[in-house]
Amino acid sequence: MSRDDSHPCRNRPALRQAGFSLLEGLLAAALVMVITLGIMPLFTRSIIQNVAGKESTLSSNYARSTSEEMISLPLDREALRPVVSELSRETCEDYEAGTGWTLRDPCSADPAGTPTWTRQTTIQQFSIRDIYDADTASGTPTFTNPIPGYAAADDQLDAFVHIRQLVVTTEGQRTPDSPLGKGRRVDLVNLRGF
Repeated sequence: MSRDDSHPCRNRPALRQAGFSLLEGLLAAALVMVITLGIMPLFTRSIIQNVAGKESTLSSNYARSTSEEMISLPLDREALRPVVSELSRETCEDYEAGTGWTLRDPCSADPAGTPTWTRQTTIQQFSIRDIYDADTASGTPTFTNPIPGYAAADDQLDAFVHIRQLVVTTEGQRTPDSPLGKGRRVDLVNLRGF
């Protein structure tokens, strides 16, 4: 039998075995590792920013909910007046997952347990004169002369009260050395005139 060299398969050189060599595999793994290590800080920073955004939203929502509740009350309600003969009314609350908000009285007392959030509401009342005694540099009212609370029968002092200031402060209770940083704080200030 004679050999036919005209067949196309016979004229082709022998093919190498298909696949990657060990060196090619190591180079590919090193390249993937370098790219992954370069991108990894972006992911961790993204996680931290997402947690911070969530906390800022929660903190402002907690402050806003209390502020809106207080604003909806009539001005003559006891909850919107400073304590009799005091310059302010302060209410402190602590939030723990599972139990919700609990009142802490007095505000200077240590919280029971380990709250995730604290909320402090301060109400003061002022005369219209505090607007005229504005800070000359910024042109904003100073509100430095609060009027003490009064008994309901004391109408003489009531004539001097024109503005009530409501300050709601919420703060996350994470420590500054936490991997995610200190807890977020939001201060909401509302003024109500009458």
